[in-house]
Amino acid sequence: MKKLIYRAAKISIGVILSIIISDSIGLKYSATAGIICMISILDTRVQTYVVGIKRIITATIAIVIAIILFQTGGHDLIVLGIFLTLLIPSLTIFKVTEGLTVSTVLVTHIYNIENFSWDIMFNELALLLIGIIVAWGMNFHMPNKENQVRNLQLESEDLIRKILYNMKLQLINQCSIEEQEDRLKSLDNILTKGLTHAINFNNDFILKDNSYFIKYFQMRKQQYQILVHMEKYFEKGFIRVEKAKQLSQFTERLADELNECNNGKELLKKANDLKKYYENTPLPKTREEFENRAVLYQYFNDLIYLIEIKSKFMKEHGEIKYCNIG
Repeated sequence: MKKLIYRAAKISIGVILSIIISDSIGLKYSATAGIICMISILDTRVQTYVVGIKRIITATIAIVIAIILFQTGGHDLIVLGIFLTLLIPSLTIFKVTEGLTVSTVLVTHIYNIENFSWDIMFNELALLLIGIIVAWGMNFHMPNKENQVRNLQLESEDLIRKILYNMKLQLINQCSIEEQEDRLKSLDNILTKGLTHAINFNNDFILKDNSYFIKYFQMRKQQYQILVHMEKYFEKGFIRVEKAKQLSQFTERLADELNECNNGKELLKKANDLKKYYENTPLPKTREEFENRAVLYQYFNDLIYLIEIKSKFMKEHGEIKYCNIG
């Protein structure tokens, strides 16, 4: 609710300020500047600045083309139709449709006046610039979204931890998979939401790179896919408890040590020791034991891959400003 009120207040002030400035310098259609400002205050600074620049360029070109057409064919409705017929596909082809509404409104002002003058051209360009510049100014201050991103990080880590704890119990046949499916769905939703928030947070900065959070949620998305795949191993059950006990304990350790800044080195060392342990255990004697051991081995490899994904992420993106690592 606070975010909604803040945005509404920002837009209202921007619209009023744009109209006041336009009126103070004697521009016609001053309300248009307010409308341009309103539709130009977007969710992030980058969006606001980029879309504003696109609108300035496209609207300026549109005004020049419209004046040429009106001077050639007169201020006729058919000429306006020809202009729109040229404008709409052109903006679509060049992927700058953000300028369509603004360009059309400004050109209709010129169409209604019926006689071209440099004053009307200046008037329309001034309305455009005032609306967009005020929008830029209003979005100069943006609420800090980092806390939202951080909270979603913690939520995702907590869910992954619970999923791993559940797998630890599944390995020794002490729980069912129904609750696990709900957790995996929730994790997918949180990671999707987190990635969206991370992108918006990064786009609030022009010169500062905060893409770390985007890469973080992309990394967790990779891990989510692995967890979904791992859960399928439990559909037919596992071998006797004593055969899976060591792997269950390792899964629990991974859950205990799960956090943003764990680089996975110690876990990979432990995984190597566990691999040697299984290599030294007696070979399966029956077909059922062999199949179960194979599934257990696949689960183990996926668990290692889960750790390696995080380890690679920490090598590439584990910045000191976020994680106190050497």
